[in-house]
Amino acid sequence: MKPFYEDKHCAVQSFEAGNMEFPEHLHDHVEVLLVLEGRIGVRIMEQSRELGAGDCAVIFPQQIHSYRTPRESRVRLFIFHGFLAGMYLRSLQKCVPSCPFLAAGELPEDGLLALDRLYALSSTGGEEEGRLCSAWVQVLFAVAWPVLLPVKRQQSGNMELTCQLIQYVMEHFQEPLTLDILARELHVNKYYISNLFSNRLGSNFRQYLNRIRLEYAMQLMQSSKAPLTDVWAEAGFNSQRSFNRTFSDIMGMSPGQYRKAVSGSTGASGSSIPFSEREESGRTIQGKGCTGCPETETGCKKKGEL
Repeated sequence: MKPFYEDKHCAVQSFEAGNMEFPEHLHDHVEVLLVLEGRIGVRIMEQSRELGAGDCAVIFPQQIHSYRTPRESRVRLFIFHGFLAGMYLRSLQKCVPSCPFLAAGELPEDGLLALDRLYALSSTGGEEEGRLCSAWVQVLFAVAWPVLLPVKRQQSGNMELTCQLIQYVMEHFQEPLTLDILARELHVNKYYISNLFSNRLGSNFRQYLNRIRLEYAMQLMQSSKAPLTDVWAEAGFNSQRSFNRTFSDIMGMSPGQYRKAVSGSTGASGSSIPFSEREESGRTIQGKGCTGCPETETGCKKKGEL
């Protein structure tokens, strides 16, 4: 199974997310984050910044990025295929922004209008809406390009290996996974891999793997009524005990408490879990939907995924 935040079939997805937390990951899509309220820490490759209301971040394909909410935040997130960018597609593949962060006011009004239209269009589907999305994506890049100042990609050997590590974990986190397996599959010494996790990602391998599995489990708990025994097994944990311990350590509450908090705070309004309930990391996602999905005439049904 592909990870829940990668390899999407839909052309455009947009979400409003409260108190978002997400560990280092990468994918083949463009990702744009607009902060609506509060503050959120964003790391893109080796650049990081805490963003406030009105600020924006633009992530090109295959850039490692992560999100951390210091207390409370609400953001609007856009994920779309590079082919929607038309004449900018080749540059998206060959370049990266000099600075991927845009302070409030740096994105011209036409860029904000493009994001508003993409958000509105993502709740609909069909070929015509897909063409409109492509037009608005190109408007977005037309006005943002001079601010982003893209430069040719230059990647060190260590960063390239880090990308390979993350990609492999993204694709295999639901399976038994160890440093020995990573070393064998990527033909690299396991102690060297361990140092890369610590130095590049700020956590050891087991902590990172558990966080990825936990994020997937929380998405299952938000989007389905599957029993917790099915949730932890589907997410790759080897026992309910390890799942409960990991969940409590990271979220500050039990899986049952989290599910109750989510079900009680994501009704029609889609509001986030209050900070007092979520402790340090809980958050909810309200999906607007997808546009241009080739698998269905009414758009993708995978609403609320990240």
